[in-house]
Amino acid sequence: MNRLRRSAIAAGLLLVPAVLAAQGAGIEGRLQTRGLPASLAHRVAVVATAAAARGVPDGPLADKAIEGWAKQVPPDRIVVAVQHFADQMASARTAVIDAGIESPPGPVIAAAAEAMRSGMRADQVRSVVQAAGEGAVAAPGLSVAAALSAQGLGSDQATKIVVGAMHSHRSMADLLDLPSVARVMHDQGMSPGDIEHRMMNGDGDGDQGSGRSGDRGDRPSSVPPGTHDHDGHSHDR
Repeated sequence: MNRLRRSAIAAGLLLVPAVLAAQGAGIEGRLQTRGLPASLAHRVAVVATAAAARGVPDGPLADKAIEGWAKQVPPDRIVVAVQHFADQMASARTAVIDAGIESPPGPVIAAAAEAMRSGMRADQVRSVVQAAGEGAVAAPGLSVAAALSAQGLGSDQATKIVVGAMHSHRSMADLLDLPSVARVMHDQGMSPGDIEHRMMNGDGDGDQGSGRSGDRGDRPSSVPPGTHDHDGHSHDR
């Protein structure tokens, strides 16, 4: 039995490089399909393959390269940016695992990395993930916290607001509306401290300053319309 177990483990280890190589080839083809030159696609695939060995999802890395190419960023800078994002996602993955999600899905890792790019610390990422309780809520929660932080509230305030909303069992629609609410309050001349106080106390849920326009212009771009609440019902309006 021990001999069979050792043989199975050895076979599994032999398969890992082949699996990673196949993933790299898949990314390379996808990037070339999107217009990236073969040399750049190969370099990005090499970074993505190495990142995948650390448990980092390769999809966001491919998206980062495609975004850079669309913006006419030089190839060398694209590769550097992809490598930097891979390192950020590795750190973000650790923070999410520390928060209690043993095998975090790619969207949660990517959202955590973007949140840390916006200035959130690892402990703040853990706070949001722990308050969410599940990956399906953690990813949009982290995106909302990043959006609030980017609006000038600061990472501490953004984290408190999102965690408070989750602890108050706000619906997913209300959670996604928080950046819009904050934007309206900011436009009304409120300070970040006043915005935090009012949002933590549930202000903005009604008609005043809710900012719930039909287009949801301030919804974090990484959260698609039709996101579902815990009860499984869509909250698009």
